[in-house]
Amino acid sequence: MAGLVDHGSHCAWRDYLDDIGAAIVSKAQVMKRRLFLGLAGGALCSCGEKSSGHSWKGIVFGIPVGIRFLNVTERIAEDLGQQSLKLAQKYEACFSLWDENSELSLLNREGVLPSPSEGLLDCLKIAKDFHTKSNGLFDPTIHSYLEWSKGEYAAGRIPDDLEAERRRKLVNFSRVEISEDLIKLEPGMSLSLNALVQGYVTDRVCEFLEEHVLSALVNFGEYRVVGSHPFDVEVEGQTMLIRHALAVSSGGGQRLSATASANHLINPQDGVSPDPRRVIAIETRKAVNADAIATIVALGGEVPEGCGTVRTWEF
Repeated sequence: MAGLVDHGSHCAWRDYLDDIGAAIVSKAQVMKRRLFLGLAGGALCSCGEKSSGHSWKGIVFGIPVGIRFLNVTERIAEDLGQQSLKLAQKYEACFSLWDENSELSLLNREGVLPSPSEGLLDCLKIAKDFHTKSNGLFDPTIHSYLEWSKGEYAAGRIPDDLEAERRRKLVNFSRVEISEDLIKLEPGMSLSLNALVQGYVTDRVCEFLEEHVLSALVNFGEYRVVGSHPFDVEVEGQTMLIRHALAVSSGGGQRLSATASANHLINPQDGVSPDPRRVIAIETRKAVNADAIATIVALGGEVPEGCGTVRTWEF
């Protein structure tokens, strides 16, 4: 582990291998990031039959998700897991870029979205907050630039500098109009909320489970602990004891160029991607905050102020 920073006053998936008490997770199905996080089985051990853990597994946003419960029966774990899945699927209908009928897909295609859902509005407001706090480094409108870059590299072309500069002028989340009545993009803009939506959904699932269980570890794209029982999570071969939410970000997950010098993480100000070997892990109280902060720090930014205690690891 290269370093650990505890920002006391600062804001700071894919295969779920439950049979061996571990999880391998990636941050988003679109990014296809292969970062290895393991849930240590020892963290679930306690005395007595009633304390044995039960797991539920499902699929949402096209990826495996899971919940590890303590002190509940297998039947209750399955029932709560299914209810959590239905809740997450409601948000999938808002945020999915794969579903052409999702709210976000409709917005990107039409440029306007009347009467947006409460969930989409909430997520966009959170994104606005991090866009401001990061001085524009966190910017969901980078999506159109990323899609263009992917197309150029896929066709065997190096993106033209002048065209890249022109397209970066479309990247500015502050120019997106957001109200309860309408969301409006400028011509040529498109949004992706992949840098925080898995954390957002994880938080919603945890809020539901807090009404029903005392202890669980939720993985709906990011990790978050329900209750006061800590869990061991392994990142890049290092074991960390987490009590809140954990998100990981790295440019090495989806390569655009052969060397990954161009990858899915792109600085909206200059179009440059961070070193793909650098891995950032963030723990803070809310998964949506950890998700966004991990992206900001991976892009070379600082942990924004005003979001409570944040632990930051760099590998």
